[in-house]
Amino acid sequence: MATSIHIAPDDSFDDWVVRDENGAELGHYPTREEAEIVGETRARKRGDELFIHLPDGRTSRKSFAKGWLARWFST
Repeated sequence: MATSIHIAPDDSFDDWVVRDENGAELGHYPTREEAEIVGETRARKRGDELFIHLPDGRTSRKSFAKGWLARWFST
């Protein structure tokens, strides 16, 4: 079952925060690009979905969900 990683600016828009599906912070990064690299790497490795929440309210989504065969043989 795929989980999710979320990237969003912090409340003061000073940096970007990477969180898991439960809201636990995984890291703060000075730019959206750096946060996306970390979030995408983690999502790809775990077969998660990646959600990027932009300051204007838009959200983009990427899925790295693996099929059952890939999950079965992943380490």
